Amino acid sequence: MLRCLQNSLKIAKYATGATQQALRSASSGTSDLVLVKEVQGVREITLNHPKTLNSLSLDMMCAVQDALVKDKNSVDLRCVVLTAQGKVWSAGHNLKELHNDPEIQSRVFQKLTDIINDIQALPVPVIGKVNGYAAAAGCQLVVSCDMVVCSKNSKFSTPGAGVGVFCSTPGVAIARIMSRPKSAYMLMTGLPISGDDAYIAGLVTKAVPAEELDKEINEITSAIKAKSRSVISLGKEFYYKQLAMTQSDAYPAAQEKMVENFQLGDTKEGIASFFEKRPPNWKHQ
Repeated sequence: MLRCLQNSLKIAKYATGATQQALRSASSGTSDLVLVKEVQGVREITLNHPKTLNSLSLDMMCAVQDALVKDKNSVDLRCVVLTAQGKVWSAGHNLKELHNDPEIQSRVFQKLTDIINDIQALPVPVIGKVNGYAAAAGCQLVVSCDMVVCSKNSKFSTPGAGVGVFCSTPGVAIARIMSRPKSAYMLMTGLPISGDDAYIAGLVTKAVPAEELDKEINEITSAIKAKSRSVISLGKEFYYKQLAMTQSDAYPAAQEKMVENFQLGDTKEGIASFFEKRPPNWKHQ
């Protein structure tokens, strides 16, 4: 247990004390901070700065945001996978960048909020893929994806209080997913939880052996691509909208959304294909 705590604090300290050289490297250009590839409708965005434990500097976050929203309305884009190089998915914000500058602090926190809002507003599903350690704002970012698949040996933590910075913004994300006692445990102890524990707590969608992680992601993306993009987009938008409603307000709004759904061309095609016992021919409209 003590060893886990020490490891958590090492990650937090790295984020607070990254060297000036590492900072210069991260800010020398955003082109290599993330890797982006798109194959058959699946856009994979990879955090690519293991030297700083993929810390979420402004440059890194701008690169992630640009990759997320690029051509977001193209019917060729069907889903996004957000992943990372290295053993640490992300150690969170680079507190060296934040040190003693309230203006930069506000910009950094707002930028991550903007990215999370973009994830939820994106018309296609965003899947977090974790095979490593996601800490502090790194944990906040990945669990804000629509779905999260991790390896069983992954770890998640919010260890900021160990260096005097309570993880308040990550707390917003995890407290809306986990139970109060479990999210309070993460925030107030800083101790990491395993991939299995994250699954049990509802923090992630699935936890699988590391060697099965790619296969699981492929199964999920294939299932998404088999659906109409326009239907998924309509459903995702309302899903997040209704979360902020009371049940008495959500049901009437959902009923209206269902009626709207039935007017889509792809809905008509889907129903016709069901009755005709054939695969649907989606137009994504």
